[in-house]
Amino acid sequence: MSLEPNENNEIQEILDKLSQNIVSRMENRVNVNRCCRADVSRLGGVVIAKSYEEFINAVSMCRLAFVLITTTHCPYCYMFKPVFAKVAKLYGGKAVFVEVNADYMPEVAWSLNVFSTPTTVVLLDKRPVDAVVGYVPFNSFSDYVGEIINRVGCANT
Repeated sequence: MSLEPNENNEIQEILDKLSQNIVSRMENRVNVNRCCRADVSRLGGVVIAKSYEEFINAVSMCRLAFVLITTTHCPYCYMFKPVFAKVAKLYGGKAVFVEVNADYMPEVAWSLNVFSTPTTVVLLDKRPVDAVVGYVPFNSFSDYVGEIINRVGCANT
């Protein structure tokens, strides 16, 4: 079987395009985000963990996780949730933002030494490194999250 010169060139062009596409995709996977193993920006903000397994899976997505511990009848939790969600959308590709209701999953609150709500716990490599107790206004919380993301080195990812 012999290919005409034009057919050979067409096949070579197709193979070149395919190989460039594959290499490009692999480079993007490696370079997209060294702080997150998954594309957390597609989550659209906050991951609401409804089981301990979901919590572990969520905080395992990124080196940096912000975990909001709430309870059902906490007025300040309801006031802070929109702030947390807005900051999550702002920094969604840099860290994962997780909400846990301590009424349904007290083991998460206990394991993070949280005794009042709302409390936002900062996890770095699945270990607590800081916590903020209570309601925080948007500008202050956004600045706080941005500072931590910069310090950890996830700002440019």
